[in-house]
Amino acid sequence: MPAVASLEELKAVAEQLGELRSRHPEAYGDVVELFRRHRKVGYKNICKMMMGEATAEKLKGLE
Repeated sequence: MPAVASLEELKAVAEQLGELRSRHPEAYGDVVELFRRHRKVGYKNICKMMMGEATAEKLKGLE
């Protein structure tokens, strides 16, 4: 399924990810592994928790 974002947006994100990876390779690898281990949780839910927009309880509707 093709991405909704434009090619320019995707390229900009790819460039920024490359920069982040080169500045913090170990932390970058740790985050990649976290996404891999918890793929079924969903990247959107993981991102919401990373950005402080949600907790596990809030995502389950317990808050």
